[in-house]
Amino acid sequence: MARRLLGPQNAAAVFQAQNDSDAQNSPQQHNSEHARLQVPTSQVRSRSSSRGDVNDQDAIQEKFYPPRFIQVPENMSIEEGRFCRMDFKVSGLPAPDVSWYLNGRPVQSDDLHKMIVSEKGFHSLIFEVVRASDAGAYACVAKNRAGEATFTVQLDVLAKEHKRAPMFIYKPQSKKVFEGDSVKLECQISAIPPPKLFWKRNNEMVQFNTDRISLYHDNSGRVTLLIKDVNKKDAGWYTVSAVNEAGVTTCNTRLDVTARPNQTLPAPKKLRVRPTFSKYLALNGKGLDVKQAFNPEGEFQRLAAQSGLYESEEL
Repeated sequence: MARRLLGPQNAAAVFQAQNDSDAQNSPQQHNSEHARLQVPTSQVRSRSSSRGDVNDQDAIQEKFYPPRFIQVPENMSIEEGRFCRMDFKVSGLPAPDVSWYLNGRPVQSDDLHKMIVSEKGFHSLIFEVVRASDAGAYACVAKNRAGEATFTVQLDVLAKEHKRAPMFIYKPQSKKVFEGDSVKLECQISAIPPPKLFWKRNNEMVQFNTDRISLYHDNSGRVTLLIKDVNKKDAGWYTVSAVNEAGVTTCNTRLDVTARPNQTLPAPKKLRVRPTFSKYLALNGKGLDVKQAFNPEGEFQRLAAQSGLYESEEL
């Protein structure tokens, strides 16, 4: 068996062979590492190793991505005085800085406007109370070292509608009717906007639009609950409620139903007419002038003519 002798000269030969082998493998490893970290040159920056070596093979490469909006809000129409929130999501490396502009002017955070940043790139612009001055075109700008991105959203502010809670101008009155009659429970309600009406009988909803029960109302707020052919089941406590966005009002009334009394009127008595005879008619039939006989004025004129008396004009 051949043996290799160790000595100064032989040992040097062995180390030389190992160094030649390492020199051949080193370029291959460097090329493989460079290929794994390679990115577009516009998004890569090199920096020195923390160990202080200045060798090119020890350089560390960093990646940068420009901002990109993944989720953006749609145009909004909000009533004045309400709450509003604009949510969006943006990506980028490093994390981009976000700015808002209203009609070209920067939007500043204050008591009514807040800019919220949460995890994973979610951002929000919050309006605690929307005012008319908040209306306009909003531009959101996201910037980092690699670039910037922008989106716009329109906010329209609607004039606040004047509202007034319902109130009764006059309330329905309690009534008492006979079976078979018709009855109206009437009231008048004022409210802005017009309220929704609910009728209950003994805490149960009244069914409208039937053959017997109907509900009518007009633009002046007059409300009529009409019940035809009333029966005992219709009796009880009725509750009318008016509801709108500003409030609610309620009123109760009572309907009593009684049986119709069975009263028969007695038949009218037949009147027996007896014939009567006038004494004047009998005298006239005998040729006597009854009118002349009982006319004192004619008798006075006859006596005056016989005695020569006449009526004085001085009296």
